[in-house]
Amino acid sequence: MAEPIGRKNVDRLVVEHLPRALRFARRLTGDDNTAEDVVQEALCRILKRWRSYRGEASFGTWMMQIVVNVDRDRRRQQRILVPIPPEGVAASQSQPVEEAAAGELGARIRLAVDKLPDRQREVALLIWGEGASTREAAEILQSSEANVYTCLHLARKRIARAIGIDYPQLNRS
Repeated sequence: MAEPIGRKNVDRLVVEHLPRALRFARRLTGDDNTAEDVVQEALCRILKRWRSYRGEASFGTWMMQIVVNVDRDRRRQQRILVPIPPEGVAASQSQPVEEAAAGELGARIRLAVDKLPDRQREVALLIWGEGASTREAAEILQSSEANVYTCLHLARKRIARAIGIDYPQLNRS
């Protein structure tokens, strides 16, 4: 078990990992305001429970786990589909994934990602949107790497089917 990290270190680590958490929350929710609410709730949970951080995973991974859990709670509570962001996202807010989604194909892909089952969507957004490794995604989602690979494969198949692309092995299963 790691030594306690102390409140000052928690504050420093939160500031360090906040941009990634907010960016990921935007991808999860599809909406800046909702993403800010998710991150705010995650920060409240971190500040209430920072003493429970055991150091088994990096602080950033622990923080992302909390963001995922807050979003799951929000979705469970509201029972809604993730909204599709409006066309023409402001350039100051755009990221490479959003810029790629500007065209018709991008919009179809975004819609297909939004309709994925929660776990597949979370895996896809962590790996494709955040550049997480399969190991990091597994840690954040408290899953095995094998499960992450499976979810990613299933997500690719669903997206390919939704946009009308013949994905390899699509016809075998």
